[in-house]
Amino acid sequence: KTVTLIALHLKRAHDDPTLVVCPASLLGNWQREITRFAPGVPVRRFHGPDRTLDGLTGGFVLTTYGTMRSAAATLAEQRWGMVVADEAQHVKNPYSATAKALRTIPSPARVALTGTPVENNLSELWALLDWTTPGLLGPLKSFRARHARAVENGEDTEAVERLARLVRPFLLRRRKSDPGIVPELPPKTETDHPVPLTREQAALYEAVVRESMHVIETAEGMARRGLVLKLLTSLKQICDHPALYLKDGPPPEGGGRPGGDPARRSGKLALLDELLDTVLAEDG
Repeated sequence: KTVTLIALHLKRAHDDPTLVVCPASLLGNWQREITRFAPGVPVRRFHGPDRTLDGLTGGFVLTTYGTMRSAAATLAEQRWGMVVADEAQHVKNPYSATAKALRTIPSPARVALTGTPVENNLSELWALLDWTTPGLLGPLKSFRARHARAVENGEDTEAVERLARLVRPFLLRRRKSDPGIVPELPPKTETDHPVPLTREQAALYEAVVRESMHVIETAEGMARRGLVLKLLTSLKQICDHPALYLKDGPPPEGGGRPGGDPARRSGKLALLDELLDTVLAEDG
């Protein structure tokens, strides 16, 4: 996604800069990728106490969703050639303060980058497209009535295709399996490895089930549902590694911990060690 966006910026050859809004953890990655694939193109971070747009001439400006939200008025005064929302699930709620702030920043071109355009319902897709291409899907209420409900409820077998035809020109989707995307990678191989629980895992699993069921049986309504979900999460943690549930973590450097090797406490981790040994031995 990052490289495709950089290529789009270069192809447009716009005098005005491109604003990229992303999570703080991705600022460094964006800067590295721009330097690598577009050497010589200016990159500025608009983040932190010393942020400024003074003397800005083309290139990229990188900022976070939090900074964008608090400095939306300043960003809206700048002329942008393109505004990009990376990890755009941050603005899939059109009523959130972040989404409202993003909409106040004018630009002739807007791009939303996300690996999950729809997680809960089609209103999220509407929110993204209504920002990138205002008016394409109409008001949210009419979109829900005309498209979303029929697709989500499976009431109309042709509803999915109608909506797909409408949005197809505005979506660019890439899969690793697409020809030419990652030709250097071999086909993915999936194998199932049944893994038994260790003695510690089995004992902890049974104890948590026993204690939780006693509490669940006396609970009602939403409280009961919450306890069930909590139990499922706990059991998943135990099956991965007891330390995830017990929160005892790894031993301090140079120190020890009762139980010795962490891999011995988890069947999955023990199998991973075994598989990695095999891969490394084969120069994999």
